[in-house]
Amino acid sequence: MARRRAHATTPELTTRERILDVALDLFVRKGYAETSLREIAAELGFSKAALYYHFAGKQDILIELHRRTHELTDEALPLLQAFGQAHDDTWLRLIDGLMNVALRNRRLIELHLRNQEVIMALHRDAAAMEKHGPIRNEVEDYVMGLVRDPSAPADRRVRRIATLGIVAAALLGGGALADVSDDELEAAVRGVVHEVLGVGAARA
Repeated sequence: MARRRAHATTPELTTRERILDVALDLFVRKGYAETSLREIAAELGFSKAALYYHFAGKQDILIELHRRTHELTDEALPLLQAFGQAHDDTWLRLIDGLMNVALRNRRLIELHLRNQEVIMALHRDAAAMEKHGPIRNEVEDYVMGLVRDPSAPADRRVRRIATLGIVAAALLGGGALADVSDDELEAAVRGVVHEVLGVGAARA
């Protein structure tokens, strides 16, 4: 479940957050294209027209959810800075930190993984991007740069790719892992990742 953000407890903000939470659940379960505003309103128990008081349309809901990934980027960037200064346990420290951020916000990450075509189309929509703000790929670019590092031996790069794949698989587990708490899932994924990296994972 996506981590709730702290907001002033005004009725409007509370309703907006409820709309976003319900939309997030439906977009993950059914897909963005297959989810209607009427379904979102029905889940909330009020009319479709009432949604328009808070959001101009379904795309605006998606944009607001997409903005939340920027907050995850802000949370993850310090991990990259610390990684750049580390000399031991580098990849293990980085993947552990990113895993913590991703799994605590797994529904939000799952939304983007399951609706990649829609997100890409959103990035190509000039009007939408004016609302959304600049695309930020710092975390992805940095991590993939480490995976592609030509100075790293092939087996080390394979381990790095494998650990990213394990985290992605856990996020896309859907119904198979729906009954697993965030803490339990993180512990399980962390254990598998550490097995893949092996003893002395600092050299990964």
